[in-house]
Amino acid sequence: MEEELLRAKSLAESEPDEAMRICCDVLNQDLDGLDGQRALFMIGFIMMEARRYGFAYQIFKRCADVNPKVSEIYSNMGMCLEPTDAHGAVRLFQKAYQLRPDNSHAYANEALIHLQTGRPDKCITLSEKALEYEPDLMSAKHNLGLAQIMERDFKSGWANYFDTLGVKQRKKRDYGLPEWDGKAKGEVVIYGEQGVGDEVMFASCLADVQKTNNVILDCDKRLEGLFKRSFDFPVYGTRFKKETPILDNHSPQYQIAMGQLPHFYRNDEDSFPGTPYLKPDPELVIKWNALFDTFKGRKIGVAWSGGLPETGLKRRTLDPSDFEPLFNDEDTFICLEYKEVSNEILDKYNLKYYPRSVGKGQDIDELAGIIACLDVVVTACTTVVYIAGALNIPCVVLVPREAGYRYHSHGQFPWYNSVELVRQRNSWKKTVKEAVKIANKRGGVKCL
Repeated sequence: MEEELLRAKSLAESEPDEAMRICCDVLNQDLDGLDGQRALFMIGFIMMEARRYGFAYQIFKRCADVNPKVSEIYSNMGMCLEPTDAHGAVRLFQKAYQLRPDNSHAYANEALIHLQTGRPDKCITLSEKALEYEPDLMSAKHNLGLAQIMERDFKSGWANYFDTLGVKQRKKRDYGLPEWDGKAKGEVVIYGEQGVGDEVMFASCLADVQKTNNVILDCDKRLEGLFKRSFDFPVYGTRFKKETPILDNHSPQYQIAMGQLPHFYRNDEDSFPGTPYLKPDPELVIKWNALFDTFKGRKIGVAWSGGLPETGLKRRTLDPSDFEPLFNDEDTFICLEYKEVSNEILDKYNLKYYPRSVGKGQDIDELAGIIACLDVVVTACTTVVYIAGALNIPCVVLVPREAGYRYHSHGQFPWYNSVELVRQRNSWKKTVKEAVKIANKRGGVKCL
């Protein structure tokens, strides 16, 4: 039965239904025995991989009732609580490594909680502890790298980040080519990873590569038009397609993910040029300027949400009412929200909204065209930040207390000179008041 459970584990992500069937068969044959207990634990693991955290938590809780001294059970229970109860998750991780002091995964899991809740110092300590017990534990190294970047230790942070391609959201793609080492000369396929905002941010490094190599870019389809206009090398929007014509049309010698590039080019504060590199569609600029010229006052872009549940959606999202210190009757406010916005909100705050251009899944060229015509942007931590920065549009970012690694624990945003961070210290409404003062200097917004 051990072989069957190992097979179930290998299928947990790709074929969860088959994995569950195998586990249930084992459990049916050994209701109260050791194999049955292992099958129950594996069912919890499968549910956890499927993000059915409530179900998984209850399964692990039953496992803990049967085997209260098994460290891994509490570590997995903590992972189930992680999205909704950080403090509860930390208690469970600590119980896991108290039961087994060499449980490297428990240290790494707790480290991630501290990273997500704005404690990079504790994340670094726990990640290093995990790596003492398991030097090749990629999750610990990944967390360590992010925490170091958050603390602005760019050299160490990007080195650890470089070593963890394929971990979590960092999707690795194989073109059948050797990985570029930052030194070899030739033609390099550079491909996007993670979200659209990350692709835009890391695209800052493409000019550095181009100084010594020929570049071919494989990006998100939504970025293809914008990137083709902005860069003088071949761009393909085939990142998510199984087949790409790149190898039919070119003979590259190397490949590398965009997120690997800062390891070579962004090792200290002075290595971030901060200069713009995207070019909006001139026809779209004419169109939006023609429309915006009919509106009163300054044209101010606003966005109040960003991320997914697993990437800090709750921490990064404001309520539209938090922007009331910014809204006034003399200027025009353009809503840049990618999620659907109710007519009630649009009417209440007199917002202009063009979902066919800024909505989820739309071509980023449209969003860039709108942002290029704005006087200033005031936004939550979302893709809008990178587009505005890469276009050199004044942008004020509302950074939550528990900031993501990209926004660091202190200091300003190194990627773009036109972007300024305002960190939450009080209520969001008070933070927006502070942002209005900065926006007034950068884009002429009237401070109420």
